[in-house]
Amino acid sequence: MKRFGSTALSLLFAVQLGLPAAAAEAPTLEAGTRMYLALDENVSSARGGSDVGSIVRCRVWRDVESGGVVFVKGGTPATCRIDKVSRRNMGGTEGKVSVGGVETRSVDGQSLMLSGGYNKEGSGRKAVVWTVGLLLFWPALFVPGGNAELPPGTVFDVSTVNDLRLAGASNVSAPMKVDLRGMANGLSAEFMMDDFIQQPKHDTFRIKVSKDGQLPAPLVIDNVNGKPIELISLAVKDVTSKDGEATGVAEVSAKVLAKHFVRGINRFEVSYRDGSERLATEVVMDVQM
Repeated sequence: MKRFGSTALSLLFAVQLGLPAAAAEAPTLEAGTRMYLALDENVSSARGGSDVGSIVRCRVWRDVESGGVVFVKGGTPATCRIDKVSRRNMGGTEGKVSVGGVETRSVDGQSLMLSGGYNKEGSGRKAVVWTVGLLLFWPALFVPGGNAELPPGTVFDVSTVNDLRLAGASNVSAPMKVDLRGMANGLSAEFMMDDFIQQPKHDTFRIKVSKDGQLPAPLVIDNVNGKPIELISLAVKDVTSKDGEATGVAEVSAKVLAKHFVRGINRFEVSYRDGSERLATEVVMDVQM
């Protein structure tokens, strides 16, 4: 049985009862924290389309949390900007476009500056973006000689530029938010990025799955980017058990799953049935397609 000190117990009861934690410091979101934005309008490299410097409407894709505190609510409007546009030409060179995050607002109205964005130079993952696209030959990325089109809903990641400290007694005394969604069924899943990059043919997505007790069977993918799809079965291998938790590696063909992907960052749900009830956990593929 886990033992808690008096401070931890006090905080636990404060969270459960919605009471303020005594002598709490103002919550701080550190600079460099990653978050996700989603476009609210179409961006195109076509002539007459988006121009460098143009402001693009976007929104925060999901809550930005740290230490159980929400600093930016999902759905909060954000500002993005077109940083680079390459038009297609007669020689068959494809169009390209780069969208950068600029600013959004915290829950208490403070300005939060952003850096990085879709296909941004210096983001640290551009090599992964292009390698994945070329090796899997996804037609949804860029058609040779065509325009780059980023439709509304395209998700990409950015980073915070400055530290954000929530100000005001109302924020400090507010009960902390504790996310218990992952405890609902005990199943967790994580895309094994390093494994995929190191594969010679890049033809298999592997997902590390864990659950208290035993891993359920069968595990399937039935939802991609919030849309139901025909069931894709997962082959689970290398199952081990330690301290009452079972862990395994679920495999799926990269091309079978990738045909459901869109540009930007994708997500899918690994699910199973418990009687008539569907239980699932979400996996965010931290790669900009």
